[in-house]
Amino acid sequence: MSEGTRFCSYCDEPITEERPGTPVVKISISAGGARLWLHDKCPKRPAFVRRYPA
Repeated sequence: MSEGTRFCSYCDEPITEERPGTPVVKISISAGGARLWLHDKCPKRPAFVRRYPA
């Protein structure tokens, strides 16, 4: 895969220096070793919801 512009897998906006991101999942080598990226503070990403009792 080429190392072109990276896009957030959640909001589909580019990862830039102003809006940095991190790789969260590495897909199998059969997919070319692709990585999924998410913005560190994605505007469309839902807030954390605790689904279990404390």
